[in-house]
Amino acid sequence: MNHGEETILELDRIVKKYRTKAFLFGARGQEVIALNEISIKVTRGEIFGLVGESGSGKTTAGRLIVRLEQPGEGKIYLDGHDITSLKGKASKAYSRRVQMIFQDPYQSLNPQLSIFETISEPLIIHKIGNTKAKEDVVWQAMKSVGLSPPHDFAHRYPHQLSGGQRQRVAIARAMVLNPEFVVADEPTSMLDASMSAQIFNILLEMRKKLNVSFLFITHSLAAARYLCDRIAVIYRGNVVEVGPGDEIIENPKHPYTQALIDALPQFGHSGDVNRYETLLRSERAPSGYGGCPFFLRCKLGSIEKCSREKPPLIRLGDSHSVACFYAESGIKTSSGDNA
Repeated sequence: MNHGEETILELDRIVKKYRTKAFLFGARGQEVIALNEISIKVTRGEIFGLVGESGSGKTTAGRLIVRLEQPGEGKIYLDGHDITSLKGKASKAYSRRVQMIFQDPYQSLNPQLSIFETISEPLIIHKIGNTKAKEDVVWQAMKSVGLSPPHDFAHRYPHQLSGGQRQRVAIARAMVLNPEFVVADEPTSMLDASMSAQIFNILLEMRKKLNVSFLFITHSLAAARYLCDRIAVIYRGNVVEVGPGDEIIENPKHPYTQALIDALPQFGHSGDVNRYETLLRSERAPSGYGGCPFFLRCKLGSIEKCSREKPPLIRLGDSHSVACFYAESGIKTSSGDNA
């Protein structure tokens, strides 16, 4: 699907740090960098994937976008307007335009509210429509996510639904305001493959009908390839590769992306499997700061260069960027082929 180049949402050099708790003798906790100057642009109508392991910082990025947390440094823009420090009415107006689908629908849904009350709550908060209009919007939202006929579900409670049905409720609640941008944080990680495919198709249909843009957060390259137009791979708070979904899978340039593909046997290949084998069997000992974030796990890293310098995100073509010193010349795989 072709999309225009109009940027709807941008993260510009975002930094987010946390301090771990300390329990002994009043010592201060350690500082942890969740996001390290990450920059991302999502175009209007696009599904943009943010892929990484647990602890990579991808959920933190999503929480910053919906303003559940504030960045330590950097700016977030919606339609070119800085939304980082919005307050009052401006913040409420932003929350109508930008919504989030959470990973665990059981925790994100209020167990004391019926399904109808859950989906209609955003309309009440934002004072949209009279009673009849609200009811019509809620029925339509329920139908659009496959909760049909809606009267069969309206007066049930979250504990009376299956996991897949609860996630459909969470999607309907996020979409009932007709937002322009939605953060979907691993919305299928607790569902089986069949139910996950149904949820993916709902999101694709939402994008088609409403031209809504998505940031799809996932640990699964397979899910990202199925759903996303472009993918950014994030490692320990650093974006290491960005490009079209198919290109990232079929022609990965960063050793970490290659390692993620190695974790999926025969994924994306027919016939003989091209194994990249870029991971060390055990991590190197830390050698100081300032080097490539992946160096400690990278079999291909150079002690002279990679341990001392952090590679910038460089463009290899019109739409593919990678943060690796050896990507331009081609990284050698274990079989001797160029990646």
